[in-house]
Amino acid sequence: MSRNRRAAGAVRGPSSALTSFLAGLGVEPSHRLTTWGDTSSLNADHQPTLAHDGPVIDPGDDLDPAGAVTARNVIAGPSEAGDGTATLENESKKRKRRGESDDASVYSEPNAKKTRAASVDSDDLDAEDAPAPGPSNSKASAAAASTAKVAPGPLGPVGSFMECGECAKRFTVTAYTKEHPSNPSTYLCVNCCYTLGIDPFAKVKKAPVKKAVKKEDRAKVVHYEQKKGVKALGDLCIQIIGKYIEDVEQLGDIGGINMDKVCKIISKGRRLTAETAQLFYSPDRDDLTMYDCLTPEAFTTISKLCPKLKSLNLQLCGQLSSDAVVAWGKSLKQLRRIELFGPFLVRKDGWTSLFKSVGKRLEGLLVTQSPRIDLEMIELLVKSCPNLTELRLAEIGQLNDECLAALHPLKKLKLLDISAPGNPLSDEAVISLLSAIGANLETLDLTDNPDLTDEILPAIITHCPRLRRLSLRNVVELTDEGVAAFFAALKKQDRPGLEWIDLEKGHDLKDGSLQALIAHSGATVEKLNLLGWKEVSNDSLGELAHCKHLKELDVGWCRQVTDFTIKDVLDGCGEIESVRVWGCNQLTDAIPRKKGVRVIGVESHSI
Repeated sequence: MSRNRRAAGAVRGPSSALTSFLAGLGVEPSHRLTTWGDTSSLNADHQPTLAHDGPVIDPGDDLDPAGAVTARNVIAGPSEAGDGTATLENESKKRKRRGESDDASVYSEPNAKKTRAASVDSDDLDAEDAPAPGPSNSKASAAAASTAKVAPGPLGPVGSFMECGECAKRFTVTAYTKEHPSNPSTYLCVNCCYTLGIDPFAKVKKAPVKKAVKKEDRAKVVHYEQKKGVKALGDLCIQIIGKYIEDVEQLGDIGGINMDKVCKIISKGRRLTAETAQLFYSPDRDDLTMYDCLTPEAFTTISKLCPKLKSLNLQLCGQLSSDAVVAWGKSLKQLRRIELFGPFLVRKDGWTSLFKSVGKRLEGLLVTQSPRIDLEMIELLVKSCPNLTELRLAEIGQLNDECLAALHPLKKLKLLDISAPGNPLSDEAVISLLSAIGANLETLDLTDNPDLTDEILPAIITHCPRLRRLSLRNVVELTDEGVAAFFAALKKQDRPGLEWIDLEKGHDLKDGSLQALIAHSGATVEKLNLLGWKEVSNDSLGELAHCKHLKELDVGWCRQVTDFTIKDVLDGCGEIESVRVWGCNQLTDAIPRKKGVRVIGVESHSI
């Protein structure tokens, strides 16, 4: 509200006596004050800065004590009532005409440097020409505040104080405090959030928490093709039976295949106990396979509850004792085949009683990891069981060349496994054994015999005319020329192709061996292991597509295997079921796929 309007009878607010007195003399503030305390013009002219909560003192002036009682300082200036500037003489003449004294002339001295404090009244607030806050003023203040620099740092806890990254004012941290969009690691107060167009009370979006990968999930191998769809009803029933096996009293006649599946499920869950094992016992069973350890008493129970057994296969039978083996020999009158993995506790008296009890009817003895079998036991075995057709003495610590010489009388052998002996076997001992028993051999396993060389290959050709399965895994002394000549000789003699060939870790084997192998056995081989053939070429590997009946292939660490190699195998081998490619680092995610075929070991899938 202007002075003119006030003079015309407009409503005025309350004012102090000093303000009214000065207004009567025509003395007014040089700068209009507002409730926002805008004193930028005063500061620009080096005038005293106004404060909201007390007197403002100019460092260059000595104010009288009266100035301490006011909240604003006023400076004499031109009056807006007239067209000109009032001078001291004019004011003095006017006062003389009105009969007033000159005591107040000190307030209108134009050159006075002293400032006088005056209280703020409603007249100043109502002035029409007072600057009002607006967008331009707010932008200016925001621009001035944005120049404040705040050191970046982490967000404090809720309830603590921080400096605003925009205006540098202190504010209280809440759960909704927002980070400055252009100054990282600094945070905004509520007013600056509104200024920057940010909702200060929006919910903070939390980063998604990554789920910890379980150790067993990391160890899973990713397959390219997985059979999808609904599980067979029989498989679901078998899984339920395995889960609640303790509550099942009798399974009844569910078939040998399904019974074997149930036994595997129970063994995998470590639930095969003396009580649950009785579910698989039956007086009519002639074949029994267990995949987990039982107690010594449970092994003895087998001979009582399954008296008609002809074949007994026990895996992980570390608790099998000599007493149980002796009971088998006495009670199992029809037992013909025994397969044991890890019978560590069976001593010589147990083996002796078993060999003498089963005698000539024993046709198969397959033992892996038994420290008690030595030359004496082998001689007793050959003498007591001359009709053996299957013999496995794998990982026997005391097996040596003398033990091989004791096996010469076993002329009916069709399967011979003398892998991983405790003492290295020589070429001469193996050749001598093959010359004695090789006429009927169909399966020969010489795995982990590092001292054998190419010299045994001609003996295999000469003395094993019916051989169908051959394992020379980890026979590292074999050469590419020797293996190539071996398969070439078999083809030249029109020998039937081999079905199983295991030449793992033949580090010196190359294209010549693979091409000769495919030329002889490519039409018949079903299982082929070429792991570790690091120098074989991609072109030779591509010829594996001619193996029409190939079901299992291992080309791990064959460095030349590519996506096109796998494509040739999948297209050419119509019966292929699995391909292992561990260490083939040229394979990519674009490796071809085929329904029903598992490609195992792709590096990009296992990382």
